[in-house]
Amino acid sequence: MSDDAELSLRERTRRAVRSEIATAAMEVFGRQGFETTTVAQIAQAAGISRRSYFRYFANKDAALAEGLTGIGREIVTALTGRPTAEPAWDALRRAFDPLLQRVETEPGARALGRLMLEQPALQHSKETSWLETITDALEPRMSGREGDARFQAQALAAAALACLHTAQARWLSTEDTCLTNLLDTAMSTVHPLTSP
Repeated sequence: MSDDAELSLRERTRRAVRSEIATAAMEVFGRQGFETTTVAQIAQAAGISRRSYFRYFANKDAALAEGLTGIGREIVTALTGRPTAEPAWDALRRAFDPLLQRVETEPGARALGRLMLEQPALQHSKETSWLETITDALEPRMSGREGDARFQAQALAAAALACLHTAQARWLSTEDTCLTNLLDTAMSTVHPLTSP
């Protein structure tokens, strides 16, 4: 095996372990909130030692950032899995379903959502990352239209993310609401949704 292949395998393994730790961190944050979660609890949930945790992440904030990137990848996977004939706006709405399901089943989701609103730098980093990857996934759906497909995909992705954040802010300020219904309302306000 060449050195390049060995490094590539090492890097793939490292990324896989980081992803597993971040997933475990998000589950713990979702159950008990970000503030009360310790690195030791994340390490335990990931099945590693605290010392091993620090080989992959400097702190729990870094695991949160990685976890948010992973959620962005889930959205993109859902988007690319939508039928190609489905209107782009509807596909975007349905692509948020994995996130909505997570939010509605994890008890600490509101606390995690509030943390995002209170951390502008983290929120901006997440939005930038998600916008780029969602735009990449959406662009092929825009081909065949008149005009710049990349620009159109970016505009739709940005509008959908704005609807998501507007719905999330309302959801966090009112205890009795359903985020799914709020997102449907927000996105339908911008452009009618045709799929249920």
